[in-house]
Amino acid sequence: MLLDMTSAFYSWIRGGLVVLFVYHFIIYIQNKDAIHKYYSIYLLCLTIYLIREVFTSETIQYYYQYLSFSIQYVAYASFIYFVRSLVDLKADFPKLDNLILILAKILLVFTFVLIAVQFFYGYEAQKIVVAYSVPFSTVCAFMVFYIISKKKTKQVFYLILGSIIFLLFANISSIKMIKGDYYLLDFKVHLRFYYFVGAIIQSVIFAVLIGNYLREIEDKKREAEVNLLKQSNQISDLKMTALQSQMNPHFLFNSLNSINNYVVQNKIEEASNFITKFSSLVRKVLQVTNENTITLKEELEILSIYIKLEQMRLKNSFTFTLEVDDVIAQEELKVVPLFLQPFIENAIWHGLSLKKEDKKLCLCIDLKEGNINVKILDNGIGLHAAKNRNRYQSKNKKSFGINIVKERLKLMYGDNTFVSVKDISDKNHTGTEVLITFPYVL
Repeated sequence: MLLDMTSAFYSWIRGGLVVLFVYHFIIYIQNKDAIHKYYSIYLLCLTIYLIREVFTSETIQYYYQYLSFSIQYVAYASFIYFVRSLVDLKADFPKLDNLILILAKILLVFTFVLIAVQFFYGYEAQKIVVAYSVPFSTVCAFMVFYIISKKKTKQVFYLILGSIIFLLFANISSIKMIKGDYYLLDFKVHLRFYYFVGAIIQSVIFAVLIGNYLREIEDKKREAEVNLLKQSNQISDLKMTALQSQMNPHFLFNSLNSINNYVVQNKIEEASNFITKFSSLVRKVLQVTNENTITLKEELEILSIYIKLEQMRLKNSFTFTLEVDDVIAQEELKVVPLFLQPFIENAIWHGLSLKKEDKKLCLCIDLKEGNINVKILDNGIGLHAAKNRNRYQSKNKKSFGINIVKERLKLMYGDNTFVSVKDISDKNHTGTEVLITFPYVL
């Protein structure tokens, strides 16, 4: 029975692979995720390779000689992309990621080499080329497995286990192609029996792997949703906090919407990262809400978190530079809590967000003649253009924030303060400059 490639044993394995392919392809159609896309391609290629004996037509068999081996290397290339998506090699092992991408492209090129060998030298020559290439590919695969094994997760364990089993069985078939049917293992089975067995064992293990991966995704999604709910329950308190500390309530709502979008899109790591930073910002804001003053260092730490959140929401579309005079004692200088945030927010939303590219924001703080000079520069569309784009928001939101800052600075420093906002656009450049001056009092 095991010598007959049309027997029930081989048909059962082929049927199982077809079912798995259809299942993962349907999931890909529904979710458009890379993992199911590349794995379904991999399963399709394996199935095409293993159903050759089902067809009795001489014409089909003739063309199968061109397709039989080359389709395997398409499968291997798809498998590499599957591994990259599952393990996220680009983030953890960027150099390795570049190397295996090159390997995937080599495998795809090799498919055309095999077709050329078949055309010029025939099927037997193609078998020899494949048989000798498999051990080399196996060595490369084991090197990759060794490196990704450093990332100790269940996904990596199942991935390596299933791949090693399949490679071992595939190599047995390759060795028998070179040495003969009864070399190494003297069983009365077809030489491709081992390839079938390796493929089905790998598929079962990978079913566990992908199931475990999807379960973890769902767990992280639920956790993110719980965190989102917790954040939503704090909105009422945060509105008052925002009013007292000049944090725009719209920023809070937009941040929660960003978290929700990450969850909906299954970007769990991004959602978790955003929630962590957002929670840190909320905690720090709550800590300073009832404080009359905080240190400049604390002010800059809060501002740094806020800017990172805005960069994440705006897809890192702008760069931020901070320059602080070394003579300023950041841990001792007392400032009004969150006096910088309204100006930074205006620079981002009314200036930089309306510009298409090369967006820059700079905060410079220096000490001159006993005064702290704070300069906020952005190369956005400029104050006048922003007012023309949205007169109502520019007139009300921006002036409200500026007036609050002026009043609080005046309460702390008297009349020895200065706040100005001006358009610095000219024929070659656009932008806005904010200048805040107050006494250097420790």
